[in-house]
Amino acid sequence: MKAVAILINFFIPGVGSFFVGKVAQGVVQLLLCFVALMLTMTGIFAIIGVPLGIGVWIWGLVTAATSPSEPVKVVVVHQYESAPTQKQ
Repeated sequence: MKAVAILINFFIPGVGSFFVGKVAQGVVQLLLCFVALMLTMTGIFAIIGVPLGIGVWIWGLVTAATSPSEPVKVVVVHQYESAPTQKQ
């Protein structure tokens, strides 16, 4: 599963992080990748966009490589109080 996540992150940073269950990091990586792409396309701001894109790409690969082998599953248990019963 890690290998697939690393491969996905190699091509699209952030999507592999979704795959291993790190949704928040995946969203941030996708947004920063988009910002880096837009900065690079403007020309003069490529001086910021290219290093940002490389950093996000490396961050995505490291996130996928260091994730646990199984995604973390969170189970929330709610305790409900019973409603008061009416006595007749």
